[in-house]
Amino acid sequence: MVTSTTTHQAFVDLFHQMFDGHGPVYQYPMYEEGKGYRWKVATRLDNSFRFLLTPRMKGLEWASDSRLLIHWLAGFTDSDGSIQISRASNGVRTKLNLYNTDLELLVRLKGEMGRLGFFPNGPYVTMPKGTSTPYGRYTKDLWNLPLQRTWEAQKLLRDLPVRHRERKELKEIVASISKGAKWADIAPVVREARRKVEKEVEDFAKVAENEYRARHPEASSSPKREG
Repeated sequence: MVTSTTTHQAFVDLFHQMFDGHGPVYQYPMYEEGKGYRWKVATRLDNSFRFLLTPRMKGLEWASDSRLLIHWLAGFTDSDGSIQISRASNGVRTKLNLYNTDLELLVRLKGEMGRLGFFPNGPYVTMPKGTSTPYGRYTKDLWNLPLQRTWEAQKLLRDLPVRHRERKELKEIVASISKGAKWADIAPVVREARRKVEKEVEDFAKVAENEYRARHPEASSSPKREG
């Protein structure tokens, strides 16, 4: 069984794209204390999908050539990455962050990215063990492996076949930024992309709340949705 929870419509869409052709995908609303209303997606797969049980480190070892490594990195970016576009003193800065609680995996990934000609910094602890967030408390340190130089992030992202819709939209913005671009020209596009994601998450969580309460009338006395 493959299962996950989310408040992002884009993630649910990607889950359906990945698995609809291989069996029924179940999607239903749920409530988690401290996290609020969200969606759960799940599917049962046959044994031809046992490779999904492979530890990530082993999968990275299998990505021995550049093409496979690029695809592995795209999947990692879809699941555990973030693309940042921000103001810089000389214009616009782009940055790719790669997060994980497995420090050994990120150290290995840093070396593999070097084979491709990319040199991220770190890894650095970004959320120490015990840190509380709206999504729960970290039981391990969360590490970040950032590709911080704008030209490197742009070069990698242009070739990275990400599939998560939110990542794809940010990737397109990054690809459109020309050398010498001014933040004033890019800022409205970036703000609109962020606003779109925030509104979609808010709406998707609200639909989850409404459906959950319709299925569980006793939930009418539950705490109000957070955030």
